[in-house]
Parts: sequence; structure tokens; C-alpha cells
Amino acid sequence: MRPMILVVEDDDATRKMIHVALQDNGFAVISAGTAQEAMHAIREQSPDLVLLDLILPDADGVEVCRCVREFSDVNIIMVTAKRDLTDRLAGLDAGADDYVAKPLAMGELVARVKSQLRRRRMREEAEAEIIRCGDLQLDRSRLVVRVRGADVDMTEVEMSILSALAGAEDHLLSSAQICDAVWGKDAGDPIVLDAHIANIRRKIEHAPDHPEILLTVPGVGYRLG
Repeated sequence: MRPMILVVEDDDATRKMIHVALQDNGFAVISAGTAQEAMHAIREQSPDLVLLDLILPDADGVEVCRCVREFSDVNIIMVTAKRDLTDRLAGLDAGADDYVAKPLAMGELVARVKSQLRRRRMREEAEAEIIRCGDLQLDRSRLVVRVRGADVDMTEVEMSILSALAGAEDHLLSSAQICDAVWGKDAGDPIVLDAHIANIRRKIEHAPDHPEILLTVPGVGYRLG
């Protein structure tokens, strides 16, 4: 199914130009000329992305964006003729994901749309990915580990460490291998890793000094039990 783009623009010529450019790039396109029409379309048709003009005949685009964010996380790209950075930042502060300025360059506009949809797809794929390893269930997108039925919040680094171990053969890695996986080749510090291991144990173990889940393998490294 083709991604659906809602174009919110009161100028007929501009709306048609955007419509043609998006259709030529394989998108399904619906249009709205007012804030009221836009809100109705978002609620009823659930577009994948909204191109939202800053100035509409019945409302300010920033306020429309703010209202949309009360009920939807649809990607929004603000379209503005104003050069003032304050106006652009206002849209981002209201919840827009990006902005483009008029006069529009259709190539740039299509590229921005594709970029937003690609990021959305990657995030949704990550949200669907749950890693299970023994007593652990790792939700990498939410930075949450479920252990013994309880959710535990993790930092980015802590989740990266657990994910590396969960994905390894026998769930076993040397300290150097974990550092390479988390920080990049030869960029990690084993002392820093040990500190993170200790923090993880405090979160997931009944008795951190006597771990049963995140184990030390003497002379090798760490493994998930």
C-alpha cells in the first residue's frame, strides 16, 4: 500500500504542484485547504504524513500542529513562507518533525517526506522487536527490560550491553567484544564497562553481589544466564 500524504495548503496552484510531485514519486495524496478540513482528514483518514502550511485562512498552522499532537503522532512537516527562524522553531516546538521553506524546491520536499517516512518505518520495526533471553525480555525501542514480570528502565548503554550479550552465541562475550559492540572498535574502556555491568546488576538481580542473570565468566568476560 502506498503511503498517504495529506497536503494542507490553501493556495490552489501550490497544492496542485505538491500533489503532482508526490504522486510522481509513488505516494497517495489527499488535500485540505483549511485547518478544519485538515483536522477532519487526519481523524478520518489517518495519513502517514502531513505537509502543513504555516498560514491558513481559518487558523495558524502552529496551533493546528499543537492540536493534532493531542491525539496523533503522525509525522508533520511544516511548510512556511516566513524566513524568521522564530516561526520555524515555533512549529517544531508545537510538535512538527521538520520544516521546509517556500518557494518550494520539489526535489527537497520529496526527499524530506521520504526521510520522515523512512525514520518512522525504522522506529516501528524497532518497536516490534522484542528480544527474549532466559528471564529477560528486552524492548530496545522503549529502553525497558522485563525481568520476572516487572519492567525495569535502562539507559542506552545498558540496553546496548544486554542486547549484545543476548545476540551472541551462548550469550557469552569477552569484555573487548562487548566494548566493540557498544562503543565501536577499540573505543571502549573495560573499566567503564564494568561500571555499567554493576549498574545493570543493581537493576535486574535480587542480590547484585551474587548474580544469577548477568554472570561473570572468569578469564573470558560476561554471559547471560
